[in-house]
Amino acid sequence: MEQTSNHWFQQERSRIPFLLLLFFCHAMIPSRFCLSEDSRNDVKDLLAPRTYVIANGPQAAFQLQERLIDSIPGDIIQLEAGEYRFDSQLDVTCDNLTIRGRGPDKTILSFQSQDVGSEGLVATGDAFLIEDLAVEDSVGNAIKVLGSNGVIFRRVRTEWTNGPDADNGAYGIYPVQCKNVLIENCTAIAASDAGIYVGQSEDVIVRNCRVEWNVAGIEIENTLRADVHDNVATNNTGGILVFDLPGLQLTNGGHVRVFNNRIFKNNTKNFAHAGNMVAAVPQGSGLMIMATDHVEVFENEIADNQTCAISIVSFLITERPVKDPAFDPYPEGIWIHNNQILRGGNQPSGKFGTLLAPVIGIPFPQIFFDGIINVRKLVVGKMPEEFSLRLSDNGDITFANGNVSQLTPENVFFDKYHVDRDLTNYTGELKSLAAVKLSDFPAPPPNGNPAVEVYRQTPRLLSAWNLFAGDPRDQQPAEGIFRYDLNTPLFSDGTAKHRFVRLPSHKAMVFEPNSVFEFPVGTVIVKTFAMPHDQRTPEASQQLLETRIEELRDNGWYGYSYIWDEQQSDARLALGGGRREVKWLDETGKTVSNDYQIPNANQCITCHGQEGKFQPLGPTARNLNRSLIHSSMNQLAEWQSKGWLKDCPDIESLPSLPVYNEPSTGSLEQRARAWLDVNCAHCHNPVGSARTSGLDLSLLQKDPARYGVWKSPVATGRGSGGRKFDIVPGKPDESILIYRIESNEPGVRMPNLARNLTHTESIELIREWIASIEDNPTVEVE
Repeated sequence: MEQTSNHWFQQERSRIPFLLLLFFCHAMIPSRFCLSEDSRNDVKDLLAPRTYVIANGPQAAFQLQERLIDSIPGDIIQLEAGEYRFDSQLDVTCDNLTIRGRGPDKTILSFQSQDVGSEGLVATGDAFLIEDLAVEDSVGNAIKVLGSNGVIFRRVRTEWTNGPDADNGAYGIYPVQCKNVLIENCTAIAASDAGIYVGQSEDVIVRNCRVEWNVAGIEIENTLRADVHDNVATNNTGGILVFDLPGLQLTNGGHVRVFNNRIFKNNTKNFAHAGNMVAAVPQGSGLMIMATDHVEVFENEIADNQTCAISIVSFLITERPVKDPAFDPYPEGIWIHNNQILRGGNQPSGKFGTLLAPVIGIPFPQIFFDGIINVRKLVVGKMPEEFSLRLSDNGDITFANGNVSQLTPENVFFDKYHVDRDLTNYTGELKSLAAVKLSDFPAPPPNGNPAVEVYRQTPRLLSAWNLFAGDPRDQQPAEGIFRYDLNTPLFSDGTAKHRFVRLPSHKAMVFEPNSVFEFPVGTVIVKTFAMPHDQRTPEASQQLLETRIEELRDNGWYGYSYIWDEQQSDARLALGGGRREVKWLDETGKTVSNDYQIPNANQCITCHGQEGKFQPLGPTARNLNRSLIHSSMNQLAEWQSKGWLKDCPDIESLPSLPVYNEPSTGSLEQRARAWLDVNCAHCHNPVGSARTSGLDLSLLQKDPARYGVWKSPVATGRGSGGRKFDIVPGKPDESILIYRIESNEPGVRMPNLARNLTHTESIELIREWIASIEDNPTVEVE
């Protein structure tokens, strides 16, 4: 990693030599003496957008991640022909960025050896365009775009080259919680969930794409206003799915048009891991609509799908608990017209084959409606027109309303169950849905990408921060810097941590009861990660690995990692992250090792990003309410007495976060929830990077369904481990949560960044807690 860091520095110096003067001035003298007016104009020129060409070669992976960190709005990153190899997730945070290759069969980003992160590429900036390249063999989703306004995928191929396999990544092309999304002329192959998946988004067009050998070819889920047209979906388990699921932030989707598509021979065996929602899709499904309202299906060619050409079903058919009172499980306002539907239905599979085909018959009807409706909406025994299923001009088709809610052994035995095959009850028209109109890309932010200017000014050596007194190996704070400790810390592969804060002169933190304290501009939070040489005597000697700095500037927080040199005398800035091979003696005296990961600057935002802004995670009132190690005085009380903390209530009245491994500090549930809050909730909360899962593991979440009890997974892929729910009361071995924190496998383990090892003590705690939860699987649906 030292060589990599030197390479970055040398490259930066050769490209922009005057920055040496900028860094020198920044560290040594007041900034007003640093640059002339002409030099300031040069800086502005450096912050002007341009095209960067990254040729394939031994340093290409590092150069690309470096460029992604150093990008400004309007930049274009041009990748040349060839196979670029990556072992780590790529992260994009810049707005108005274009990544371009030379064609999806010429520029290939291969993640076959990936062991860091859970996606191939993740983008969170607005106005993101990616085109003319392929992403292959990522451990998880190939390309994920989260929370962006303005997204274009054009001539992109995603593929798992080993063909259909349950261990492939879940999604190929994956925009989620985005607006104004265009996916065109793309190809998606062999995803274990959906080749093209659009979730919780608004205003979407998917056109002229080919999806093949996926479980679901194209899936539109909990999305408002989508046009899916002129695509080819073949050889998938299900060609096109339009689904709504409970427990998500965008609760109910709708207004989806599916037209001019060719959906044929989607008869591939379902290879999704059990537990994923898509694992219930019957092999041989053409188009499946589940729970989504206002869907118009027209002018498609649907042929040779051996279960059913078109099925319209309620979420209740899944028999999964619904704990979301805002969720509407019934598909309503569905108009299917002017389609060419040919053959199929000769080998129905899944529940359609085992439960329905014996009573409905084979060939299975080409259009199947499960008949589960919201009886509260009936008017004089009939569903109002706008909520009805309507069919027209689909040729000579077969149809059945399965009346599934009435399908019981008793009704069948006493001949009380009947299938409605009369098309006249459903023949008619609904009002056509409006075409989707996409807005132009948002303009670049007026301040560009502030992080880039900050990164270019940041000292390259940790010693320039003047944080430590004496030998840095002793981690003794310099004057004006004080230590802090936490009740329950983040597990980081068994490292010890030295935590410090430096406040600006005559400034104080402001107490906040339920969030991170309010810090004054100029605050620096410091955390050094060190590995004890011998875990039997952990305080005797340690190897310093990295020091992370969080700095509050006028325009927000920024984070940097510094990697310590072999001499342990200084650490060098590593915006691109890194690795360190670490060895130590464990509690038994055995030598063990770990490929310790240092996250890059963009990966830091994955965990620290809250509502799109960088935020410290640890220093909350509950977690800080304790005495320092080797001290009897409460650290909050000490800070208050020294004027470092203001507006703090009486210490005795403040709650403390339980210490996860000290039973005297809290109940079993309190200690388990405390550990999850610290180790998982930075992402799994309503504004964190994992918000799209609907799983909220923060301590203040009181709804069991929201923190995982009987909650079905979303976008989990092989991370489900074949389990159906995040937490199954009383059954840790059936709970996805346990499976993921026990795993060391990339793409499965949680947290998915900066962790290689499992923590036996905390796993035992979470197991014990889940085993103690009382079973209450009541389905609550209005």
